[in-house]
Amino acid sequence: MKYRILPVCLSLAALFVMGCDKEDDLSDTYRGHSRVKSSEDYSIHKFVHETFSAYYYWADNVPQYMDYSQYATPEDVLESFRVQQDRFSFLTDSYSEMEKSFNNDYTTDGLNYNLTYVDDSKSSVVAIVNYVYDNSPAKKAGMKRGDIIYKVNGNVITADNYSDLLSQNTLVYTYRELIQGEDGQVKLSDNDLVSEKITKIEMQINPVLQTNVITIDNHRVGYFLYDGFTSDTKIIMKAIETLEAQQVTDLVLDLRLNGGGYVSTLDTLASMLVPSGNEGNLFIEMDYNDMLKKYLEMEEGRDFNKEKFVKISPKLELSTLYVLVSGSSASASEELISGLSPYMKVVLIGETTYGKFTTNTFINFDEKGYDSNGTPYTEWAAYVSIACCKNSKGEMNFANGFKPDYEVYDDYVELGSENEPLLKQALTLISGGSALTKKAEERKPLFGEKIASFGKPEITKSALIKTLVK
Repeated sequence: MKYRILPVCLSLAALFVMGCDKEDDLSDTYRGHSRVKSSEDYSIHKFVHETFSAYYYWADNVPQYMDYSQYATPEDVLESFRVQQDRFSFLTDSYSEMEKSFNNDYTTDGLNYNLTYVDDSKSSVVAIVNYVYDNSPAKKAGMKRGDIIYKVNGNVITADNYSDLLSQNTLVYTYRELIQGEDGQVKLSDNDLVSEKITKIEMQINPVLQTNVITIDNHRVGYFLYDGFTSDTKIIMKAIETLEAQQVTDLVLDLRLNGGGYVSTLDTLASMLVPSGNEGNLFIEMDYNDMLKKYLEMEEGRDFNKEKFVKISPKLELSTLYVLVSGSSASASEELISGLSPYMKVVLIGETTYGKFTTNTFINFDEKGYDSNGTPYTEWAAYVSIACCKNSKGEMNFANGFKPDYEVYDDYVELGSENEPLLKQALTLISGGSALTKKAEERKPLFGEKIASFGKPEITKSALIKTLVK
């Protein structure tokens, strides 16, 4: 069997690209170390078993031999040895669509939203719009941040049907707006609004959504809204260069929509933010399973798993970094926080982050043939938790997410506005103030438990929905 490793990882929390920037081209001998004989009817079962035997961080939990006839689906094979703390590994039979998304091309209506249960009964579901991408069908239809969608094509969204409803190509949303009540709290309006017909399109989205400068007292505060560590490092370098040219004294980095990305981009941003004098110091270290670690060290040297700060321009000279976070901040976003914390003060504002503590990579089944449903074998891929991320202190400190220093609930004011609660808290701290009062600024959640966050790419969204509804 042939496997092809894509040097990209995706964060399952918010469904954005998260990185392994190394070309892990392991030998056929290593790939086949646990090879077992099986019927051709179980080719995908075998692919899953062998892939996780070789690359899974918890490879010791994968049995050397398996009777594939005992498992109805390849997913059942994975579930038989998945460890409890692994919330991230999954399988897909739509690999080519995922591969397209790695170029930052997406089939989407342009909405980034949270799926949330309405109440504790967990029967009804709403989609709360976090952001509407520029030039998207949803933007042209008048949708905006804070819209609360509860019907799709006339059907009320429930825990049983949200997967089917939201994955349709053409949609009409029924929604309500958020308004500010007399007590200053945000609440739901009483009037239904119905969107025009929205058809998803393929579009390329710039992950740098905003770079603004806010002057407050003697501070020139840069605001940088970044929603995904895509492979294009030039985009973030240009963003930091713009802020540097405007002589910012402080930076508020908004990662509340950012579910992860490429390690190469993560390293670049970290090197532009860390104080001077740390070039060559350890940023993050990846810990692999013992056999894979030995193999990679033999092939690439002792520092194969270490990412270090590099000398780079542009560079912001900061003593403190203010980061706005949410339950959608995951993977590379959390690695940035973890890796910078030993070198500078990092202040977190918002809600507890997702807790994506593993690095994952896609491994493609590169074999001729078709499965029993007529899907080419090459459409199958495993998204494998391949490593655990640690900082220079050896800490893997975000398995349960990072708890913010200042817990502030989002009330869906437009991002970048000085009245937006998370940014307002950051600006208050920068100007010498303290925590804003809970009554005024720490809004209670509008609905019940959050299911997940969805943005781009669409195909990965579908993969997560399949995982959630098992």
